[in-house]
Amino acid sequence: MDVALDERHIALGKVARALFETRCPLDIVRQLEVHELGYLPELWREMANLDWLGMSYPESAGGAGAGITDLAVLYIEMGRALIPSPHLSSAVICGHILVADASRGDLVAEMIAGEAILAPALVEESGEFGPHAITLPATPSGAGYRLSGTKLLVPYAHVARHLLVSARTPDGVTLFLVDPAAAVLEQLPNIAGYPLFAVTFDGVEVGPDAIVGTVGRGHDLLGPALDRATVLRCAEIAGAGEALLDMTVTYAKQREQFGQPIGRFQAVQYLCSDIAIDSHLTTLLSRRAAWTLDQGHPGRAEVAAAKAYASRAAQHIVHCAHEIYAGMAFMLEADVQLFTRRAKHWEFDLGDADYHDDVLAGLLETG
Repeated sequence: MDVALDERHIALGKVARALFETRCPLDIVRQLEVHELGYLPELWREMANLDWLGMSYPESAGGAGAGITDLAVLYIEMGRALIPSPHLSSAVICGHILVADASRGDLVAEMIAGEAILAPALVEESGEFGPHAITLPATPSGAGYRLSGTKLLVPYAHVARHLLVSARTPDGVTLFLVDPAAAVLEQLPNIAGYPLFAVTFDGVEVGPDAIVGTVGRGHDLLGPALDRATVLRCAEIAGAGEALLDMTVTYAKQREQFGQPIGRFQAVQYLCSDIAIDSHLTTLLSRRAAWTLDQGHPGRAEVAAAKAYASRAAQHIVHCAHEIYAGMAFMLEADVQLFTRRAKHWEFDLGDADYHDDVLAGLLETG
């Protein structure tokens, strides 16, 4: 396995970094935290024009035929710039599920063109991750089903063409495409400043045409899509770590105490080294997991190892940065806090370290 980037990856990273730095610097990131949409539609259109929305879809589905390894390069840069975007939730999670379903070609084409955004409604009140946590009932009703209950932390539900809802039928986990207008949306305040919503279904009726995949086999589609998204979240964490390392080293060179830059003190150098180590290892583990998935292997152990490490690294990285910056890093005018607040969301999103530790332990136990 070779996790080194080739010239194509390096070129993609340079293009992405230049685009994100130009279109969405950190002052725009701040503005988007309170903006109605929570993302830049013009940047979304540019990403569509660059074939980044369908980058990892097969060419037979209208995509670019690239792998998760390629997409991870893009997510490194998204993490560096803290790009607020529905890409992970719509293009990755929902998109890969619809591509795998193979019966939603028209909708996938609209998503690739940037004309349709979907929002996955997966998390419930327990906050747990995994198929066992999906309990929202889908009760048989005529030829379809009746959905009742609430999903939490649904990203970009307010701009979604459809909600991709995971629910539990008598046959097991099933996925449904639901019109957001049929549900009640409530925006949730959150530390990351993302547009996250509580979505409540009060006896919403859906027909058989709303079913994605096979009744009772929804996790067969959902699981692989979430694995891809988890790897990309790890890459995003690694990119944020790289940006924080650059910021922190620069600050340590400029900030003087006792007549010299604080970067000359060994304790400060250790903290910078820890940021570098955590970022680098998160990158390596995410590339290993991406490569495994691209080879067509299940990759559950590799994905779990990457996210278990990345969840812990996300917190350790920002803590190290705060120790170097001291109190000013908590000020809203400082950039460090932008990373700190998002790192708390990333730590738990798509399964925390404990969840993925348990996955690894289970895989080791079963051989």
